[in-house]
Amino acid sequence: MKKSLLLMALLLAGALLLVGCGEEAQTADDHYDQDHSHHEEITMFEVIDRRAEEVTAYVHVDHWHGSLPEVEAGENISLGAYIEEDDYELLLDGDHHALAVALADGAEEGIVSFDLHGDHVHIIGEQEGETMVVFQFIHDGDVEYVTPPIEIVVVAGS
Repeated sequence: MKKSLLLMALLLAGALLLVGCGEEAQTADDHYDQDHSHHEEITMFEVIDRRAEEVTAYVHVDHWHGSLPEVEAGENISLGAYIEEDDYELLLDGDHHALAVALADGAEEGIVSFDLHGDHVHIIGEQEGETMVVFQFIHDGDVEYVTPPIEIVVVAGS
C-alpha cells in the first residue's frame, strides 16, 4: 500500500513538473496563437513622447499619472506607447498590433486632429484650447483596449 501511494505521488509530481515546464517555455508569440475567446487584460499602458524618448503619462487602473506634452497650434507631437497584456510586451507593428488615438466621448472638437502610423501617432494642434483624447490598442483590426480620457492642450504657436 505504501509503495503504491509513493508511486502515485511521484507520478503526479512528475506530471505537474512537465505541465509547469511547458507553460514556462511559452513565448509571447505562442501567447497570441492561443484562442482569444477569453479576455486578456492590459496590465501596462505608457505613452512615450518620441521627441524626448521618455514616458510622459501612464494608466494606473482607471486614471492617468502624468500628462501629455502641450502642442503648438499648427504643429504636432509624436507619441508612441509601451503596452503589456497579461505581462507580455505587445510590439506595435502597425499590422497585427497598432496604436490609435481619438477624441474622447463628448470632447471639444476642432482643437486637435490625428495622424495614425500604426506604431505611433501624431496629435496635430489645430487651434488653441483644451480637449480630451483616448488611446486605443488595436489587435488585428479590432479595438481591444481603450484608455481613460486624458487632457491635451494646444497653445499658441511661436
